[in-house]
Amino acid sequence: MPFKTKLFLITVLPLVAVSLLIGGITFLQASRLIEEQTRAVEERILASKRQEIQNIVSLTLTSIGNLIEEEPGGREAAQAEVKRILTQINFGDDGYFFVYSRDGTNLVHPKLPHLIGHKWWDLQDPEGDFVIRNLMAAAEAGGAFHRYVWNKPSANEDAEKLGYAVMLEKWGWMLGTGVYIDDIAREVAMVRADFTENVGQTLLVIFLITMIAILLSLTAVATVSFSEQKFADSKLKDLTNRIVDIQEQERKRVSSELHDSISQLLVSVRYGIEMIHSRAGGSVLLQQQAEKCLRVLDDAIAEVRRISKDLRPSVLDDMGLSAALVSLAKDFESQSGIHVRISADRCRRRLSDKAKTALYRVVQEALTNVARHAQADEVIIDLKAGTHTLSLTIQDNGVGIPVPLRAGGGLGIRNMLERIAAHGGTMTMSRLAMRGTLIRVSMPLGPDEDILDGTAA
Repeated sequence: MPFKTKLFLITVLPLVAVSLLIGGITFLQASRLIEEQTRAVEERILASKRQEIQNIVSLTLTSIGNLIEEEPGGREAAQAEVKRILTQINFGDDGYFFVYSRDGTNLVHPKLPHLIGHKWWDLQDPEGDFVIRNLMAAAEAGGAFHRYVWNKPSANEDAEKLGYAVMLEKWGWMLGTGVYIDDIAREVAMVRADFTENVGQTLLVIFLITMIAILLSLTAVATVSFSEQKFADSKLKDLTNRIVDIQEQERKRVSSELHDSISQLLVSVRYGIEMIHSRAGGSVLLQQQAEKCLRVLDDAIAEVRRISKDLRPSVLDDMGLSAALVSLAKDFESQSGIHVRISADRCRRRLSDKAKTALYRVVQEALTNVARHAQADEVIIDLKAGTHTLSLTIQDNGVGIPVPLRAGGGLGIRNMLERIAAHGGTMTMSRLAMRGTLIRVSMPLGPDEDILDGTAA
């Protein structure tokens, strides 16, 4: 084992061990404290809710007490008036009163009027609780609380509710109300988050102290290896760039050979077969064979030209990046059936040939990924040349990249990143909120020698 490694272990390991021990003990004690405090907060909030409900019920009973006791105009008239009053009482967005008879028939419900007049004795909430039975039992017990799940009017969804019911013995009515307590979980979560943040800060201080000590130890070791690592990274980057350059040169050479040699030979053969076809007027079989050969040759010539163009499009060297991207977009649209909208500014001499090639390959790889994985029907390509920076965006309306992108993506994505980084640019990939993937590329431009002009298709 090297001496610097032994020195590093002797220095760092005790610090790490002590820090882990202190941090572990602190974390365990803090976790217990957090649980106790959050339970206490939850109980205080629930107690406040219970008191609030009891106060509301007490005030309501006071307001309708005379009607129940004296029954002015007769029992039916008094009951109708009580129902009217209870229907109009609301507190907050979701606070209301409800009334059930002893057999479970609903008599008052301002938020769910379709319940009125029907018997709900066997009604269960989503968790299997017999809501009306248990509320009736709470009322018969002299007034008590019961927790259940019920529709929350303001959100139109089920939420936990703390209900309270009392019995109006004279009429045999169960009067109930309650408050929704789903907000308690949020409040408790906030309290827990505050405690957790404080604990996290304490642990952070401990580990920061440890890290400072470790960093001081690491500095001596890292200084030795940093220069070597930096030198190796530089050489690796140069090698990667050199491989890319050689690859592009070889692509260009093979493309040229296919276009200038193989393609011309196939065209020459085609001329010969056309001559045979024209002179074989007396032989139908020979003419058919010649036509078949012509079709095969046409397919072969088209395939050779396609391969040549994929390897190195001549339009990139002859007419520049803008025209090459427009041509690539048209070819992709015709081959894949995916509609492409492209707007591309001409950069002229503001980008090096290698940088133009890198941008072309990035667009080519992005379109390949769209065709293979995106399940999209439209791609938008936008190339803009500003005063000092060129920006390229590629957007599709497909299923979008996985989030997070595992291990930095596949080989194709890594190649795209390396190509852009080699020319001082940056590239990001993101999943759109609605649908699709967005690729953004930014690359520095040279001096503004040529004022750009737009080309769109």
